[in-house]
Amino acid sequence: MSTLIGRTAQAEWARIWSVRSSWIFAFATAAAVLGIGTMIGLDASSGPPPDGTAWDGALPTGFFALFGILAWATVCSTADHTSGGIIPTLQWTPRRGVLLVARATVIAATTAVVGLLLVTAAGLVIWAIVPAVGAPAGEAAGLIGRLAFVLTSGALLAVGIGLLTRSTAGALVTVLALMLILPFVLAQLSLVYTWLESIAAGMPGSSALYLVFGEGPYEEMTTTSARITLVAWVVGALFLGGLRLIRGDADR
Repeated sequence: MSTLIGRTAQAEWARIWSVRSSWIFAFATAAAVLGIGTMIGLDASSGPPPDGTAWDGALPTGFFALFGILAWATVCSTADHTSGGIIPTLQWTPRRGVLLVARATVIAATTAVVGLLLVTAAGLVIWAIVPAVGAPAGEAAGLIGRLAFVLTSGALLAVGIGLLTRSTAGALVTVLALMLILPFVLAQLSLVYTWLESIAAGMPGSSALYLVFGEGPYEEMTTTSARITLVAWVVGALFLGGLRLIRGDADR
């Protein structure tokens, strides 16, 4: 079984990097993250010495990395279904559970690692522009640890929703709404309709923002509750998406 999963994972890795869209997403995300990092560094160099470190400056770039990772993971998970390539894929890997494990693992690991490398690079760019801020290794480890959980969870959520909808457009809209749009909209509406606070806090995007920035739309949010919420969404999405992959017709 492990050999089969390993072979399927290698095929998934090759599939990701054999399509043009993956390179486009990687370069576009890199341009956004490094560009924002450069702007933050230049802005810090032209004013009074900032109180934080280079990693504090790099923190906002994680938001742009998350946006790129979500879109990239979504497209990777739906590409086979939109192109019809899922048929030969399942002929080569008839055990759909194996395909599910390999696909989710490879897509999430690949996109999350790229995102982490880019945010780290953005921090180093800020440090190079403003050496006075410093770049403590301990803070780098803390930043990478928080972002690793958020980016990996976001990518897995995108894979699950992609497998469930089998539509690139539908999955993109759903993922971006859950992670980036609804949390902000509901947070604003909750100023008028207070009962929306609980719904806003239950959005995966709210938990992601809290884990990265330490702030959320709901005062009673904690690191533990945010992690549990993200994990629950990921498990639910992968369960439903995996159920459709395993039991549903591949071409429907």
